[in-house]
Amino acid sequence: MLIVGEIHTALLPHSRPLTPEEARAALSLAVGESVVQWARPVPHTASPTLLHGIDCRLPLGPKPDSHHADEDDRNGSLRAVGSVASRAVLTGGQLLQGSAWASVSLSQHPRRMPWSYYLAKPGTLETIGKFDAHRLAEGYLVAEQRADRAKLLDTAAVARHSIHDVLARPMFDQRPPIKTGSTRLRWAAVTDPDRGAMVAFRLAGNNRRRLRMVTGPVEAEEVAAAAEDLAVHDWLLTAVAARIALAKIGEDSRHTLRTLRPVVDHLLHLWAAGARTSPDLAFLWDALERRPGLTRQWTTMTERVRSQIDYGAADLAAQILDLMEQRQRQGGGSGGAYR
Repeated sequence: MLIVGEIHTALLPHSRPLTPEEARAALSLAVGESVVQWARPVPHTASPTLLHGIDCRLPLGPKPDSHHADEDDRNGSLRAVGSVASRAVLTGGQLLQGSAWASVSLSQHPRRMPWSYYLAKPGTLETIGKFDAHRLAEGYLVAEQRADRAKLLDTAAVARHSIHDVLARPMFDQRPPIKTGSTRLRWAAVTDPDRGAMVAFRLAGNNRRRLRMVTGPVEAEEVAAAAEDLAVHDWLLTAVAARIALAKIGEDSRHTLRTLRPVVDHLLHLWAAGARTSPDLAFLWDALERRPGLTRQWTTMTERVRSQIDYGAADLAAQILDLMEQRQRQGGGSGGAYR
């Protein structure tokens, strides 16, 4: 079986973290359905799961003996019918995610069935035609580069739908504490008990990432939760690295303090790698901590941020003392009154 999905992550356009009550109200996207919340290790809120009916094409990657590029539409595609699941997720009351995913399997019927048949299998797409999970995974990960992408499964649109539903609420003041961008993670997991676990994570541009996994039998929602967990931490790394680049370290102490202080106030406490990943998928973080070593990179950056704030504060304090001493001298010596 194949499980595919996409996650968009961005900072909520609000000047402070939402309280648990506000987060629950913001993510109540379906009447009568419950919002799920966790308090530890980091506050976490997930909206009810919504379903979106799909009848489209799934791209195929190249055959093992083919020389076509991965994004080449000559590799073909399969028709897929069913539904895609989606939800909105809020971490720490500030990091908003739109997440979409679906299980993909071969239909037992040679033709399209009535919608009632697919509604009985929520979050599942069935393909009509020859099924090759590994080729479908490869094709899906680079689908946006294909010439025929308008006909293909658009999980990005489904993920954005959840974000737009949340942001349509009138409760946000549109004053985020940090100016940051968003990231997009497209992922595919092949459940193949005959092959060993595998993880491949790569950057595909300034804000796009791709994750491919091979795993044993696992629930689709568990894979989606693990991918959401990774997407949050990748966003944190990206956002903090961007702020450090803007901080003019070694040039302007006050600018450095103004740039990095919001990072300490709003982001540094959100790191909890693997907290939302099930034990069946623990190998994902085991692999990523070995290479590229996400937590090592985070530790290095956070130590640099804190040290720069300490140095900057000490430098500003020294400048203030120098100014006070200068004014005392101008006021008549060390015994003169401070004006």
